Amino acid sequence: MPFHDTELALVKSSPILKDIPPDILSEMLDSTVNVQLNLPAEEVFATAGVIKPGLFLVIHGVIELFVSDDKGRDKVIDFVQAGNILAQETLLTTHPLPYSARTLTEAAVLHLPDELISTWQERYPPFSRRLLSLVAQRADYVSNDMLTLRTKKATARLVCYLLCHFNKAPRTPDGSYSLDLPFPRNKLASRLNITNSHLSRAFRELQDAGLIVPQGRGYFIPNVPALSKYVCPAGC
Repeated sequence: MPFHDTELALVKSSPILKDIPPDILSEMLDSTVNVQLNLPAEEVFATAGVIKPGLFLVIHGVIELFVSDDKGRDKVIDFVQAGNILAQETLLTTHPLPYSARTLTEAAVLHLPDELISTWQERYPPFSRRLLSLVAQRADYVSNDMLTLRTKKATARLVCYLLCHFNKAPRTPDGSYSLDLPFPRNKLASRLNITNSHLSRAFRELQDAGLIVPQGRGYFIPNVPALSKYVCPAGC
């Protein structure tokens, strides 16, 4: 199903596509409806093992990345929300996609086939440099993620996740921060590789310490540096 006008506008304003001439981008969207994915919740649209799957840009909705074991049990690897991309790990290699992607909510996703990405990389050097930067950022993210999951306990893992990707804590004038957690608690526990009970205790510990405050679907963090120092005294 083609995107709505609002979704098309979001595609054209995406930072990852800012180096593509507007007329080229419009032509691609007009002529290749198959790249526009309007998806219901709980639909798998990318499967682990695919070679050169291209790039997926999330326009709206929440996506979970997961792997399945030989008994069919799923392990959540990460969440991807509006404005972010997935499958960038495969852009510069022939390695297969290491995870599957499934919608947690209704979602709109732009799929850029590998052939199109290759063409744009040749024609638009700034676009190519932007992709290289994204690949490098993903490698750094995965490295920090692995270190966190191997060396930190449940509360520290939760804090690292709440503070936006480990060493990139949000910066606001007053040091506070509000965030949504638009996915079930059990999914977050799987993402952090801890049990549901460990996650509940970690949330309760942070709330009792006054470091996070429940707010709608998410939490209010009164003091980001204080939350960071609670689990990492030397800072992130």
